[in-house]
Amino acid sequence: MMDDNKQLAQRIDGAIQSASQEVTNLRSELSATSRRLAERGPGGGGGGGGSAAGSLLSLCVVVLLREEVAQLQEEVHLLRQMKDMLSKDLEETQGGCSADVLSATELRVQLAQKEQELDRAKEALQAMKSDRKRLKAEKADLVNQMQQLYATLESREEQLRDFIRNYEQHRKESEDAVKALAKEKDLLEREKWDLRRQTKEATEHTGMLRSQLDLKENRIKELEAELAMAKQSLATLTKDVPKRHSLAMPTEAVVNGNNQEWVMQADLPLTAAIRQSQQTLYVHTGHPTDRQVAAVRVSPCHSRQPSIISDASAVEGDRSSTPSDINSPRHRTHSLCNVRSLEDLEEAKRKKKKEKMGLGSLSRVFARGKQRKSLDPGLFDDSDSLSSPTRHSLNLSDGSEDQLDRLQQVELARTTPMSQWRAGTVQAWLEVVMAMPMYIRSCSENVKSGKVLLGLTDEDLELGLGVSSLMHRRKLRLAIEDYRDAENGRGLSKAADMDHHWVAKAWLSDVGLPQYSQAFHTHLVDGRMLNSLTRRDLERHLNITKKFHQVSLLLGIELLHLLNFDKEALQARRIQCEHQNVDPLVWTSHRVMKWIRDIDLKEFAEGLLNSGVHGAVMVLDPTFNTDAMATALGIPGSKHMVRRHLVEEMKTLIGPASLFECIRSKSFVLLFQPPAGFSPKARSGRDLSCHGSYGSLPREVRDHTPPRAEGSPIRGYTSIEVTNV
Repeated sequence: MMDDNKQLAQRIDGAIQSASQEVTNLRSELSATSRRLAERGPGGGGGGGGSAAGSLLSLCVVVLLREEVAQLQEEVHLLRQMKDMLSKDLEETQGGCSADVLSATELRVQLAQKEQELDRAKEALQAMKSDRKRLKAEKADLVNQMQQLYATLESREEQLRDFIRNYEQHRKESEDAVKALAKEKDLLEREKWDLRRQTKEATEHTGMLRSQLDLKENRIKELEAELAMAKQSLATLTKDVPKRHSLAMPTEAVVNGNNQEWVMQADLPLTAAIRQSQQTLYVHTGHPTDRQVAAVRVSPCHSRQPSIISDASAVEGDRSSTPSDINSPRHRTHSLCNVRSLEDLEEAKRKKKKEKMGLGSLSRVFARGKQRKSLDPGLFDDSDSLSSPTRHSLNLSDGSEDQLDRLQQVELARTTPMSQWRAGTVQAWLEVVMAMPMYIRSCSENVKSGKVLLGLTDEDLELGLGVSSLMHRRKLRLAIEDYRDAENGRGLSKAADMDHHWVAKAWLSDVGLPQYSQAFHTHLVDGRMLNSLTRRDLERHLNITKKFHQVSLLLGIELLHLLNFDKEALQARRIQCEHQNVDPLVWTSHRVMKWIRDIDLKEFAEGLLNSGVHGAVMVLDPTFNTDAMATALGIPGSKHMVRRHLVEEMKTLIGPASLFECIRSKSFVLLFQPPAGFSPKARSGRDLSCHGSYGSLPREVRDHTPPRAEGSPIRGYTSIEVTNV
């Protein structure tokens, strides 16, 4: 409080001093003004108007100065009063310390100092005001700049939103375009495979037509040779008519008695008529006992055309033989042939034997079968041919009686050895069991019993039954070998229970390669053929070019081979491990995908669709490690934690304990036994272990890997890497 009073007193002193100084200044100005007026007074006699104005001005100035002086005096008076009051207050506060009160001179000095400080403070205040104005101006500039920046930022944000919106729209359009391209690619792939299949079928059909054309050409040559022989016989008979007239008289009754028969024979081709005329002579010129023997020896099957010849010649014979041709040279040739001498007949018989001996193994097999069954007219008469209404209705009609008969024949084929089959059983087996109805016609013409079927070779199957497809011939040959082994007491193999429908649908889906179902179905690949397939067969006949897909199929076949092709045992083991992560050897591709989902990798599980990854690949392929599995799943190499998790899970699944448990089990011991009654052919030496590493599998597992079975389809197969799953 005292300090405040002192400061206020000092300010008042300063104000008083300034007021007194101003008064002094005004006085000096007033004196100077009066002096100037005095100087102007004596010198301004000629200018009265100017002096008056000057006096008036001086008076005004004096009045103003006086008023100002009066005001200043009043202010000084007021200031002095305030000073007195403050002095009193100061004295009261100091409590009688009058001795310490400064003198007026000292107060003036202090007041002067304070005035200087006040001036400096005013200057500083002015500087601060100017700085404040400058800062305000800068602030206004900054505000304007910020507003401009905000406007620019908003425009940029709007542009960015538009860009993001356009990018999302473009991305959706790109995804739609990619999906459309993928669909188009799939469609083109299907069309490509359809075109390949059609091309292959057209090639097979062309080969079949070419073989038929060759057979027709051979038949034409045979007919030309027989025609030349007939012409030569006609010339010989015409030359020796007088000599043979005596021999013709006894047989005249026979010839006249058979006129109706010759009219019927006119409907036959030339060679058939000649052969039948010869057989008629054999029957009618001998003793009754000899006639019976001849009837037994000359079966109607021998009078028909050769079985490998198409029906074109028969149709041609039907067109060329009419009732008006009875008197034609051909009919006269038949009559002359009937009256030939016994020596000529014997000579013709020997020539005929030579011709029959010149035929291939197929004709001899068919001839033996016909001779063995010639005493049974129900098997080898004309009713067994496809021209018979009964047989035709059996093959073409869908009536309940035909179906019942066919099913009865199939059941008979399943319960009776093949050597005891008859023609109907063979045809039903070929149509229903083997799913080859396209070869029934040739089979009905050429194969009359199961014994004949057991004796057929590949050449007989191709020429006699018209089986031009290599895979179809292999299927028939393997089935015949299986039945031949069953005749020896071994019984049919378990592979006989696997038809081509199960292989094309169920088995290919289990190994994760359903895209090849059409090819397997077209080639009628069944269980027996699976055991005979090689890598070359897969690539050449089934159009499977990807190496990993080939290995996947061969390992699936090896699993079947290890299980002795027992579907029930395989299904039982799969049911046991359906909800437990054990026995991965028998896992299907769908079970592997389920395991992938169970180990928290469900976002990658769809990558195994149509990839060929199944349990046999994971266990039996030494090169299929965690890297291969990660590649198949489509896991990027940058996701190290995911790959490490997959490594741990695969070690747990395919570890020593799981594998040793499979090895110790009884069913796994049976895996290495070759199938009973089965001898697969065309095994190629291939090795599947050129990569000497098992990847991430433990050393114990690598040291105790199960050996390859002797008949395994991948024994000795060269290994590959999973690069194109």
